[in-house]
Amino acid sequence: MYLQHWGLEASPFSTTPGVDEPYPSQPLDEAAARVDYLVQQRRRLGAVVGECGVGKSVALAAIEREQRDQGVEAVRVDGLGLSPRELLWRLATGLGAGADGADDAARLFRRVEDRLAENRWQRRSTLLLVDDADQLGPDGERMLARLARLEETAEARWTIVVALRPAALSRLNELLLHLVDLRVDLPAWTEEDTVGWVQTQLVEAGRYEPVFTDAALRRLHLLAEGKPRHVARLADYALLAGASARAASVTPEVMARVFNEIRWSPTAQAAGA
Repeated sequence: MYLQHWGLEASPFSTTPGVDEPYPSQPLDEAAARVDYLVQQRRRLGAVVGECGVGKSVALAAIEREQRDQGVEAVRVDGLGLSPRELLWRLATGLGAGADGADDAARLFRRVEDRLAENRWQRRSTLLLVDDADQLGPDGERMLARLARLEETAEARWTIVVALRPAALSRLNELLLHLVDLRVDLPAWTEEDTVGWVQTQLVEAGRYEPVFTDAALRRLHLLAEGKPRHVARLADYALLAGASARAASVTPEVMARVFNEIRWSPTAQAAGA
């Protein structure tokens, strides 16, 4: 009923918008440019900082693809719950460093070290992207700091970029925090970004006529606080609610009603009043 009512060929909204083909927003372009600066200038550590839902994972995925296209050996891992050995295992595996299942942390560290030396000799840059770095735990953060200090010469071509929430930045391991060369803030979408993404997704799903009124799109952006993940969730639910009510379009009233059922923050709750 959902797709048929709106004349859609597929569901237009994903809960993680743009992982495979990210929407080309200004915040994403800026983050990619700053990470490229870190790699090109051979800096050791950068931090992509943003609130939950603003697209840090999407940004890291896009940066990984872009850097690989430029010849950089890039590895992306999710730090959630990783032990130091698991972090090293995923890094060594991603680098093709010949990791063996029986390797302990010390052996994996040496494999990574050898691979970085090989890349440096070949004048090839290496990039590690760690999503949810604030979820590594104290031991994982210490290992990340040790990795960041692996190459400290002028010829180093080893860069680490961590993604985390603003509140977690000051709680990082002190040594790791002092190694940060550049902070890359990832803001929420502008209203133009939100509207552009929604309309693009609808067209790609086969709907060429407007579904959301202009006022509904403005309300969507306000209620979702410009956070891509929330924009996608709320837009999807609005389509479902509109189809159930056999509405001709999604209005601000529809947006406010469905928001009251899935609201996620005090600020947004006040906006939906």
